[in-house]
Amino acid sequence: MSKMLDLIQSPSDLKKLPLDQLPALAAEIRELIMNSVGKNGGHLAPNLGTVEITMALHRVFDFATDRMLWDVGHQCYTHKLLTGRAKDFDLKLRQKGGVSGFPEPLESDYDLFAVGHAGTAISTGVGMARGDQLAGRDTKVVSLIGDASIVNGLAFEGLNAAGTLKRQMLIILNDNSMSISEPQGAFANYLEHLRATTTYGEVKKKVLDLLEHIPYGQQISDVAYHVKQGVKNTLAPGHIFEDLGLKYFGPVDGHDLPALIEKLNELKDLDCPAVLHVKTVKGKGYEWASEDPTTFHSPKPYRVEGCRVTLEKGTGRSWTAAFADAMVALAKKHSNVVGITAAMPDGTGMIKLKPVFPERYFDTGICEGHATTMAAGMTKAGLRPVVAVYSTFIQRAFDNIFQEICLQGLPVIFCLDRAGLVGDDGAVHHGFCDLTFLKAQPGMVLMAPSDEKELQRSLDFAMTLEQPSALRYPRDNCPPVPLGEDGTWAITKRGGVSRRLREGTDATLLAYGSMAWQATEAAALLENEGLSVGVVDGRFCKPLDGEMLEALFATGKPILTVEDHAVINGFGTAVVEHAALHRLDGRLVTRLGLPDHWIRAASRGQQLKEVGLDAAGIARSVRAAIEEVRAVPVEKSAKQRGVAIR
Repeated sequence: MSKMLDLIQSPSDLKKLPLDQLPALAAEIRELIMNSVGKNGGHLAPNLGTVEITMALHRVFDFATDRMLWDVGHQCYTHKLLTGRAKDFDLKLRQKGGVSGFPEPLESDYDLFAVGHAGTAISTGVGMARGDQLAGRDTKVVSLIGDASIVNGLAFEGLNAAGTLKRQMLIILNDNSMSISEPQGAFANYLEHLRATTTYGEVKKKVLDLLEHIPYGQQISDVAYHVKQGVKNTLAPGHIFEDLGLKYFGPVDGHDLPALIEKLNELKDLDCPAVLHVKTVKGKGYEWASEDPTTFHSPKPYRVEGCRVTLEKGTGRSWTAAFADAMVALAKKHSNVVGITAAMPDGTGMIKLKPVFPERYFDTGICEGHATTMAAGMTKAGLRPVVAVYSTFIQRAFDNIFQEICLQGLPVIFCLDRAGLVGDDGAVHHGFCDLTFLKAQPGMVLMAPSDEKELQRSLDFAMTLEQPSALRYPRDNCPPVPLGEDGTWAITKRGGVSRRLREGTDATLLAYGSMAWQATEAAALLENEGLSVGVVDGRFCKPLDGEMLEALFATGKPILTVEDHAVINGFGTAVVEHAALHRLDGRLVTRLGLPDHWIRAASRGQQLKEVGLDAAGIARSVRAAIEEVRAVPVEKSAKQRGVAIR
């Protein structure tokens, strides 16, 4: 660790440093962040861009009592280093038992919320401001939000409420002209216009001085007021915020520490809500990061050799890459297919569609609700939208899926990347509840492919449906080989059609989606112990394969459902519900899935092991289930029922 950072155990130590030493500290912080992300992966470019503004905020405010609200949270590394978490940061960032890559109240009282989704900081800031005011506390509230996050609907709702406050609240608009990729929408263009203007405060003063000398006469004072406002708004943009009741300041250089500290000291004691527009450079300090901020937004580990940076290459083929190719192939087959993403073009793989069919590619920015509702409109107009969203973010569009898609019976296809455990991003990004709320939607078809060929076939099948559908896959690699022979994707009168991957007589693992790979590995382990365990690839969570389930229950042998989703109201729950509805023996079912507690940052492999969803953990559960069933005989055997497994 650097010598200067050794001196910073809390923000109070930062306040003691001479002003002229702060740039050197900023350089040390950048170097530590760069080295740490190089070893562990993480969010690099966003954190390099917020070093000075974070230092200035901690220099001016006292966040031991004042309130600091982070939006998204992946830009908080400097904040963590200044609040006593520099030790082991280099080795344990985003590692099991280490420092989270997002704000985490379990780590420090300086982190008020565990936050990894965009658009929340202004609303939580308004809530804290109102709460402190009612409690008689004289605290300062600061919400830091990015230019990409501020276009989110919740952020606009927060701005609308912030303008009604009768007390201090400072909103820092961190404007780096980027989200993960290029910013989208009209508001991004508006901010670009603001960046191109002279500092708003200076222009505003000059304009107001000029307007005082324009003679309108008292008899047309009302007209004069509106004319003055129009002239002011034309010459001094920034009025969107002021018209909402927020004082606007900026734009200012977000890397000029002395100027930032001076400006924050000026604004600290304002008794009204205000916006400080800060211009920053994503990836600041390292040319290779600032020139390619998309690649270095959240890179895998890398090596830096002079000006050359080599990213660690993963082995195998990711589900995201498999979807990207399948999406392009689907668009080539169907001229009415369009692709939609919500600020995750690279993360979802949807970006691969853009150069092939640019007119059929749409990025809405961080606006999942709008993306979903826009898809509804497109479908009504004759198109077939494929909406690619992370599982953790699709829940932000729950009401839109309910009202605009399912209630209308529109055949929109949702492709949910990062479903299940996501590894080192931790609890804020796990995709653990998509089945929970999508399963309740009438008419929704839920699917999960188990290998790359199945992903392609499931997309083709979704195109044949005249109802909404969703398929899920994890942040992981596809199985290196197909898990079974080609099978037809279909829905019959008995439900969705599953496929059998392995025969077995002692128990059956009924896997949903990608977990079929771990299930087959577990069955192979048990075979070495003399146990014969079958594996069925469930494919459909809704509708379930009723014929397959009837045959499995008829054997009287244990059935273990395996899913990378919350065990509460997931795939296994659907199987138990089916058993209850059809008077099958639900005692045979053991549900394996994510437990009812938060899974913290670690590698995906470590997380699967922690919850018993690796091959060894699944095998343990199978042994226990077999022993339990042997101890409690089932009333009727499969032979007595005369039912065979297909």
